[in-house]
Amino acid sequence: MFEQLYKNAPAKPREDDFKNNQGLLFCGKCRQARECFIEYPKGSGKNIIKTIPCQCDIEDEEEYRRHKSLEAFQERVAELRRQGVTDEAYTLQRFENDDGRNLEVTEKCMRYVRKWGTMQERRYGITFTGAVGGGKSFYACCIANALIDRGVKVLVTRLSDLVRNRVQDKSAVIDLHDFELIVLDDIGVEGATQTAYNIIDDIYRANIPLIVTTNLSLSQLKESNPIEKQRIYDRILQRACYPIKVDVTVSRLDTARINAREAQGILDDET
Repeated sequence: MFEQLYKNAPAKPREDDFKNNQGLLFCGKCRQARECFIEYPKGSGKNIIKTIPCQCDIEDEEEYRRHKSLEAFQERVAELRRQGVTDEAYTLQRFENDDGRNLEVTEKCMRYVRKWGTMQERRYGITFTGAVGGGKSFYACCIANALIDRGVKVLVTRLSDLVRNRVQDKSAVIDLHDFELIVLDDIGVEGATQTAYNIIDDIYRANIPLIVTTNLSLSQLKESNPIEKQRIYDRILQRACYPIKVDVTVSRLDTARINAREAQGILDDET
């Protein structure tokens, strides 16, 4: 529609449009002309009808451009998620799915998103610690997905996967420098290898903010042995500098009990 504006062709009538006594089309809503006469060719004395935009056309065009801009942004966000989130399960872990059991942690995570500009500038990240099944990965991914929704380039993966790719499948190696934030889930299960250290050192030297989750306590990270692990964790804690301890609030045991009740209901149903 909009690429036709100003072209030498009559405007297509819309509902409520009308013509004046010269046969020119007017808008039925804003009452402005949608057509005018021009002399063509110059000096010939002949007139031709030319389409011109009324106020409604201009507003529709602005809305169209806003829609196309939003559509392009949504496509970019979808592509960022495809490129940066290595496990589809991570995409489901979002603030809107938070059951509110740990509001203090939720608020800290949402505040990190709101203050992302400052956190990125200062290269500050988070270390989520706590027992297995406590919700550490959930909160880390909530932050990641919220920032991706804002157009931030975030990588969500496991350090063990990055190590395996570098050692076994170099075609799958991810360029860490492409990302503005890196989330590493389940730190502590990978071996204390030179490759693991190199990956963390790359993140550290590139000044990329880092968020990690781990079943290890903060003291275990700070006092770990052997020295090879200590080198890795020292680098991690310098980037993921803010510790958040997540108590067991969204446990896998809860999920297992819910699943058991649902399974029992299905099996007890004789229909």
